Amino acid sequence: MALRFNSILAGTLSAVVITSFFLHTSAAIGGGKGGLLGGWSPITDTHDRQVVEIGKFAVDQHNKEAKSNLVFKRVVKGETQVVAGTNYRLVIAAKDGSHSSSKYLAIVWDKPWENYRNLTSFKKL
Repeated sequence: MALRFNSILAGTLSAVVITSFFLHTSAAIGGGKGGLLGGWSPITDTHDRQVVEIGKFAVDQHNKEAKSNLVFKRVVKGETQVVAGTNYRLVIAAKDGSHSSSKYLAIVWDKPWENYRNLTSFKKL
């Protein structure tokens, strides 16, 4: 009976240690930008090189998929979410031809250690 209890206790303790490690690692990899694992955290610097790169990727990928000619202007605001990688939810200003800029909501899933980036959603606001 005591052996079984110790085995269960050791398993539970291991799970807590492993979870703690991954939460700490996720925050470190995200440069402190991510909050609680799975929760959305605001992006404080929309001019950050990585954020702008993700915004440009979203517009370029949308242009390929929709056969459109939007021109990226800037990231207006955004949030990140730590999941098996990072989700970026960005409000992007983009121009369509000679028309004035419009705002779009884009969601991009980024896993830089796998060189993987995917446009999950893109819609006009």
